[in-house]
Amino acid sequence: MNVFLIYPGMAQGFGSFERGGDWINHGLGIISAILKKEGHRVDYLDLRQLSGWPEVTQRIQETPFDAALISLATVDFDAAVRIAQAVKTKSPALKVIVGGPHPTLMTDETAAVKEFDHIFTREAEVTLPGVIRDLGRAPRLIKGEMPTDLDALPFVDRSLSPKGESALWSQLPGPFFTITGSRGCMYNCTFCQPAERLMFGMKIRRRSAGNIVSELESLRKDYGMKSFMIHDDCFTQFPAWAEEFCAAKKQRGLDIPFVCQSRADIICNNSGLMAKLADAGLKWVMIGFESGSDRVLQYIRKGVTVEENLRAAKICREAGVKIFANYMFGLPTETEAEMRETVRMIRAIRPDRCSPSVFTPAPGSHLYDECRKEQLILVSNSSGYRRDALIGGAKIKGVDYAAVQRMVFESIYGPARGRMYHMIFRAGSRALRVLYPGAAGPKSQVLRVLWLAGADDAA
Repeated sequence: MNVFLIYPGMAQGFGSFERGGDWINHGLGIISAILKKEGHRVDYLDLRQLSGWPEVTQRIQETPFDAALISLATVDFDAAVRIAQAVKTKSPALKVIVGGPHPTLMTDETAAVKEFDHIFTREAEVTLPGVIRDLGRAPRLIKGEMPTDLDALPFVDRSLSPKGESALWSQLPGPFFTITGSRGCMYNCTFCQPAERLMFGMKIRRRSAGNIVSELESLRKDYGMKSFMIHDDCFTQFPAWAEEFCAAKKQRGLDIPFVCQSRADIICNNSGLMAKLADAGLKWVMIGFESGSDRVLQYIRKGVTVEENLRAAKICREAGVKIFANYMFGLPTETEAEMRETVRMIRAIRPDRCSPSVFTPAPGSHLYDECRKEQLILVSNSSGYRRDALIGGAKIKGVDYAAVQRMVFESIYGPARGRMYHMIFRAGSRALRVLYPGAAGPKSQVLRVLWLAGADDAA
């Protein structure tokens, strides 16, 4: 069978691939490898590489396929519907299969789209080959069987993106690739859970350290990889496993720098872990500090304190690991004074890269249910689920988004300069041209120029 794998990628949008929005979809990458092993022909379409909907329609019309398989996150829902409609316009006999987070978490909404012929929930790797072999007899709703042995799965099909991905961090030379080592998360943050468990189950599954390192060796040999990221939600949630990976990586002579995600409490409670990771090549760590208010941290069930956030940052500094700080503004019940506490915490941490976001009620999460119950949600279409801190639009009622924007700038640049940049941002491209002659464009361009102007001392 000819299968057309389609990744909408609307979190980044059309034309973003060449601007760094090129991280691979690991789920589609593994499915591509499985389907090719089964003898199917696979074509791949990444909307981030295209200019707009006319080109999408053209590619669908000119590509021969029997079934289109669309990876569907919430932010991609409207785009997925439009893709399915384009497939059916080409021929009503062509089958459309959707799978991913949104069909799992919002099954009824997904099933309401008549153009979706088959809807996968949970994971597809084990169940999909049999469905494809006898697609005419497959039910509309398909609950995927979760693979228990992740080592048995093939590596991601990197031919979908052979040049690698864009590193967001200095000290990480290209070609850069992302990999995953586990599925699931043991923590209880209300902005995420129970969606994670609905997707991946209650038990966290891990690849063996040897299997992960074998994929890294393959990437170095076949694609010239020089740096990578372990893209797990929390790579260090099993410290002994992380240390086992470090030992295996060093034993096989993989002297390649990398980045991973961790948590402040893990870093504080596992003496020497960051030093061992650094010795194995860790250059950057992503930490979800989230808030500088202990009340807010308790409200979102983060399981850490502000004091642990500060202490974890100090431990990373001592180990020589740079800090990529994730944090958010605009949570339900959060006051402006508490947002300012977050600004003070980030300024005290002085991360090497700030990554602020605006709280977005993600379907399947406790906070989504709470916001929906209280009729707080303002998001009216799937693009509204983008978490852009400055240009993503209002998410819930009761939040002063002008204040959120101001806090974002102050957390990056400090109070005085942050307020100035916030005023420039709100004024838009006209003010930007006064300060930076030749610059023009929408607010996204204004934001980019401001970031570049202050990148050297943003922390």
